[in-house]
Amino acid sequence: MAAHRELAKDMDLFHFEEHSPGMVFWHPQGLRLFRSIEDFMRQVYQAREFEEVRSPVALNRSLWERSRHWEKFRQGMFVVGSVEADTDDESALSVISPDYALKPMSCPAHIAIYQSRKRSYREIPMRLMEFGICHRNELSGTLSGCMRLRQFVQDDAHIFCRESDVHSEISNFLNTVQQVYAAFGYDRFSLQISLRPSQRLGSDRLWERAESLLIEVVQSLGHNYKLAPNEGAFYGPKLEISLEDRLGRSWQCGTIQVDFNLPQVFELAFVNELGELERPVMLHQAILGSFERWIGILLEHCGGFLPIWAAPTQIAIASISDKAFDWAETIFVSLKQLGVRVELDNRERTIGKKIRELILRKIPSIAIVGEQEALNQTLNLRRNGGGSVEQLEMNLAQLERELAHSASAPNFPC
Repeated sequence: MAAHRELAKDMDLFHFEEHSPGMVFWHPQGLRLFRSIEDFMRQVYQAREFEEVRSPVALNRSLWERSRHWEKFRQGMFVVGSVEADTDDESALSVISPDYALKPMSCPAHIAIYQSRKRSYREIPMRLMEFGICHRNELSGTLSGCMRLRQFVQDDAHIFCRESDVHSEISNFLNTVQQVYAAFGYDRFSLQISLRPSQRLGSDRLWERAESLLIEVVQSLGHNYKLAPNEGAFYGPKLEISLEDRLGRSWQCGTIQVDFNLPQVFELAFVNELGELERPVMLHQAILGSFERWIGILLEHCGGFLPIWAAPTQIAIASISDKAFDWAETIFVSLKQLGVRVELDNRERTIGKKIRELILRKIPSIAIVGEQEALNQTLNLRRNGGGSVEQLEMNLAQLERELAHSASAPNFPC
């Protein structure tokens, strides 16, 4: 199968530029794909009672210092400087104070939202999520298309809960991962529990509690897993989900991390039923991880023939001759009113050239209409995908019923 960058070129999804290495330039078709996945994931998180938030891209150095990211992750952060004195002397621009950093993840920002007012046990578990724009200062030699970037969007979620809630939250996470991955055509994944690294926050006692809790939950749910010593985050152990694509490659995407340490560092608390302050546990989670990386993996997994609900153009209407133009436009208008992402190709070109171009763009369905179809008020539907082609003759009402079912994102039950 073609690499995702070649597929993206054929499908006119995105490209990369030398003056912004490690950052994606999304084209209209690519942004449609991105938004369809974002809308689906928003539905997923809402079904799991997460509240969507939005936090600044740049956060003050003092916050990163308190969270210990400045100490542990400083080399991977883009620092934003400021001129220390007002002057017209251009030479003074070299005198810079590193006051801010672009966020590589959203944990401190979500902690700030939690701390914005006193919290009650009635709000616990509190589930926050954000499609957060993250920046990581990766070495230029490690950049690789969508697979490793300096700027990306992550489904960054955090749960503030009691220790007794952790089991159900991780169980819900794993069930959600399985359902979401299946919606994209993945049916095989593996689990890894990454344990305390040598450079870490907190006491061994807190780490033992977090690691034991994570292992006990995964064991009780009956999942197989492997242990990875020294690979946890600096604030807590993590459960990592790796999916397997159709080429047999493994990709680590989802993760949930059990964190006793940052709640202690930030002195997080809520008022419990007895009127006393109680410290929450913090769970860090992402289902897809980087959206850009997820899209790159997905393109290679399906060879560009995306699930129809996610495809930027779900169906194209291609006319054979000018005598079919009006009927082709009628079909186009009808499908557009249904909310289907549809294109109309009424160019004066041979139908063979039109079909070849639309197939190169990996459009999952093509409705071909000629003079005979216009007379009969029918169409010839060509379904493309994964090396197989299916052709059916049907009327507009049948096509509308089919697309009403297949072109909508999978329903995600609460």
